[in-house]
Amino acid sequence: MLFRIMSTVAAVFATEAPWFTGVPTKLIKKTTLIAATTDHLPVYTLTFEIPKDGTFTGRAKPHSELRIDLGDVVKMVIPNYKPKSYSMSALRIEENEFDVTLKVYPNGRASGFLDRLKVGEELNTFGISAKRTRNVGEYVGIVAYGVGMTEGLPIAKAELEKGDAKRVVLLWASRTSDDTFWNDDIASLTKQYPETFEMVHILSREKREGCLHGRVNPNVLQQVFQPKDSEDARFLSVGTKEMMRMTDGYFAENNYNMPKHHLIPKMG
Repeated sequence: MLFRIMSTVAAVFATEAPWFTGVPTKLIKKTTLIAATTDHLPVYTLTFEIPKDGTFTGRAKPHSELRIDLGDVVKMVIPNYKPKSYSMSALRIEENEFDVTLKVYPNGRASGFLDRLKVGEELNTFGISAKRTRNVGEYVGIVAYGVGMTEGLPIAKAELEKGDAKRVVLLWASRTSDDTFWNDDIASLTKQYPETFEMVHILSREKREGCLHGRVNPNVLQQVFQPKDSEDARFLSVGTKEMMRMTDGYFAENNYNMPKHHLIPKMG
């Protein structure tokens, strides 16, 4: 009897792929935002077709159900490696496509594989919910470090579209102006929300008119983010885990203790 049960279980696993294997997802477009040079790593936007017939089980979510504004991610299943998390930079349900914008790092196993992926080719992907809720506030401050802008700007746009934030300020920390992208999108958002949205650049390796110079620190955050009512201020930082922990500490020095003032607090 035991042998029969084990055989049945083995048969199920042989016919049903684990939830984390994802479903085939086709690359339909690749757009260069920053070309590779001796001084700059390349940044691309990869546009994928939303899988229509995929079966999602376990923690895997359909791509169309992901919430960019709450930090949900797409898992890219990299062969001979592991599923790698990427934020969607856009989700267009009516056009049946979504974007992932990424920087390609030297010897990066995930970014390198995605960089080599050709239009028309497929890789397996699936969605994962961040299991977060939004902490509503009239003032929203977002700090994006480098390529973290690929999550920072879409969230800023979502906050503006919701309409309950009276002020949305986005601080983008980059090395130089040549490391920035999406200038047309930023200009369009500024034009659409002239009284509500403010974009601030800080450059660590270049002095440029209209931009702050140096690195993010408590004084910079105090200078950039000036809510009328500090109790109603909500903040988000996007970067490496170390950068985000560091930034939470900077906000705490300015009397904005987390997670009380987090825009999207982590659950659990």
